Amino acid sequence: MIVDVYGMDNLYTVDLHHNKKEWKYLHEIYVYGPSLEKIHDELGGIPWIKIEERYMKDIYGEKKVLSILTSPRKVRTIVDAVESIGRKYQYQIYNADIDILQAFLVKNSLELFSNRIDDLEELEVLEIGFQNGLNEIEINGETFHNVSVAIDEFFTLLKDSNVIISNQGDTFFPKFFGIANKYGYNTYHRITKERSFESYGRVVHRKSGFIIEGIPHIDASTSFMYGEGGLMGLSLLSNFISVPIWKLARITPGTAVSSYEVKRSLEMGVMIPLYKWDHEEPKDIDTFIEADRGGLILQPKPGVYWDVYEIDFSSMYPSIIVFYNLSPETVNGKCREFETIESLGFRICKDHEGYLSRFLRDLLLHRLEIKKIKKVDGRFEGVDAVFKWLLLTSFGYTGYKNAKFGKIEVHEAVTGIGREILQKSMQIATEEGFKVIHGIVDSLWLSGNGDINRVMERIERETRLQIALEGKYRWIVFLPSREGIGALNRYFGLMYGGKMKVRGIDMRRSDVPNICKRMQEEILLLYSNVNSREDFSMVKEKATAIYEKYMEILQTGRATDEDLTVNFVATRYPEFYLNSNVRKSALMKNPEAKPGDKISFIVVNEKSKIVSVMDSIGYDIGFYVRKLKSSWEQISFPLKDNLYQMILENYDRN
Repeated sequence: MIVDVYGMDNLYTVDLHHNKKEWKYLHEIYVYGPSLEKIHDELGGIPWIKIEERYMKDIYGEKKVLSILTSPRKVRTIVDAVESIGRKYQYQIYNADIDILQAFLVKNSLELFSNRIDDLEELEVLEIGFQNGLNEIEINGETFHNVSVAIDEFFTLLKDSNVIISNQGDTFFPKFFGIANKYGYNTYHRITKERSFESYGRVVHRKSGFIIEGIPHIDASTSFMYGEGGLMGLSLLSNFISVPIWKLARITPGTAVSSYEVKRSLEMGVMIPLYKWDHEEPKDIDTFIEADRGGLILQPKPGVYWDVYEIDFSSMYPSIIVFYNLSPETVNGKCREFETIESLGFRICKDHEGYLSRFLRDLLLHRLEIKKIKKVDGRFEGVDAVFKWLLLTSFGYTGYKNAKFGKIEVHEAVTGIGREILQKSMQIATEEGFKVIHGIVDSLWLSGNGDINRVMERIERETRLQIALEGKYRWIVFLPSREGIGALNRYFGLMYGGKMKVRGIDMRRSDVPNICKRMQEEILLLYSNVNSREDFSMVKEKATAIYEKYMEILQTGRATDEDLTVNFVATRYPEFYLNSNVRKSALMKNPEAKPGDKISFIVVNEKSKIVSVMDSIGYDIGFYVRKLKSSWEQISFPLKDNLYQMILENYDRN
């Protein structure tokens, strides 16, 4: 079992027993275009490359290319030379920017970690947490207040450890290892660059990573993937996509999907372009408007509904890609047999399986297998979570401008088919005696006396996609927006069995004071005993008392710092905020914060834009009272005396 791989020209693998092996690796890139002999003549005499003509394939077909074999450090030099000869874009270059370690692992058929859970449980894990910087360090459950003693303990344990899991290690390890170096503990390490980027509409700040060569280091405080899947999830995914676990812990699910596609391409001998050449196709205005609609979302009428089913398509968009054969080369590609997406006029090839659909089919089948195992082995809960995220982001990646196997027409075809499938499912539900209350992209809320199993069987048969029963609600509340119409994704409801499902209200938001969340949580607990329309009237007095209790805490100045804390994620540097407000003031009090960092603060005076980011020095009662009232408006909606209880027979979906 290999637990780490690192290096550049000379690469090193480290096994479970700390045995290190050195490898010499040469990386292969490909060049395609007119007059390949010109490239051969210019570069053929260079002693540190090997160049030859070969036939290779990309997703669009076979091509005659030049294969250039060189050391990883020289790849960028070769790319610059080819672009100079070809005036930047005359030649297409392949496999020039893929991860060297991944390419090495795939080329040599090496596996990271193991697919056996028992093997993974044999890993020796060294845990270290920085509770108060270097003043309080916890190592494997023992707390140290003397940094020199902590260093001795850490490096003693390090000799027999396979993985390091830290809390804020990326932040404090540079100083910790700097001091350790003075004590004679020399460990090869490097620090990656920090950066801020946008992912799915959110600004994310990726701090510098502290990479220790020879043993994987995971900072649990910053790793989304570790938070979802734990060490087991990361280990199995690392093996599945051939990416070192220390790198996997620091990337987004979208990047993990891209890495998986790269691995499958390398295994199949499919070249991976350095730059995208399959740009968006020309469209008439009607096709453009239709293609740009996105997923289908209905507008629910605000109100309380009783005995409601929620059904969801399982991995809807990835399944559409797989079962409808969507890939850059199959959408509007040259083919003899095709299927047409009527609403868009797109033609989907049926002559052969597309590469993207083949990649995601394997991923989808793998996740389905994990879901089966999870039912009998709870240890796979986290494993399922990380693979679920790969499938969730696989669709969005088809529309990403730099995606290696993405194309906007694939993205548009997926949403177009998705709309047709949801409309077809609504028609089936109506024919089977149900009323459609609400629908969001891949979910439907239905009420009626029909056979829900028959509905799902028909939907699966007629759409080719799997659909599952999320549950049956005893009651569900769809809330109004500020304009009074139904909010698209703000609801809460009690399922039979006691599960409360909540979406879009303040208790799910990070930028709402904690006292508002506590109030809503307490009232929802009260609602968990509501079994009939009359019960809402009976709990109204108790719910109002809870609201008044929190209001009194605020108005009498008894709220704690924890009650008052507001969080938000910085989207830019303070000088780029157009409006001067409390958020900008909080950001200015955190001069080291970068876009994507979470900022916590207490509003002292909203009008004067005064905030506190440390201990409270008082708070703006008016600000917090206004926020609490807003949260009460949401959670008390089903208690209103004049609330129109929806009568489904009068419900008009149009």
